Amino acid sequence: MDAIKQYMQPKWWLIVVGSIFTIMGLMTYMNGEGSAKTAWGDTVTDNDIFYEKAWSANVIWVAIIALASGFLIEGRALSIVAMGVSGGYIVSFVLIYLAGADLGYGYLEPGNAAPGIIAAIGLFLSGYLHLEEGE
Repeated sequence: MDAIKQYMQPKWWLIVVGSIFTIMGLMTYMNGEGSAKTAWGDTVTDNDIFYEKAWSANVIWVAIIALASGFLIEGRALSIVAMGVSGGYIVSFVLIYLAGADLGYGYLEPGNAAPGIIAAIGLFLSGYLHLEEGE
């Protein structure tokens, strides 16, 4: 268990996941039309492009919270934040999946969805494994 805990440090998971989600959110925002085509197919409307940009803006602010937490918080509070941020993302993803699973939304396909879910689960586990450490 100690070997697993060594690699599951919530500080670094928050920083890495926050960095990746910030980059991906900015890329999605800057490439709104391409993101909309990935999500909905070749025929997209301005509303589809707006939706993808708006969703990426939500990803960006959560990613910034993860980054700031990784740099500024320590101890048990860091573990709780890691679990809260990732738990919120997982709940959000489940709700989005339930709302859009039968719509053919491209970002709900396993290849597109798996990296974010795996990162969120890893972040949650990093917080959980270190929950009893520190003040």
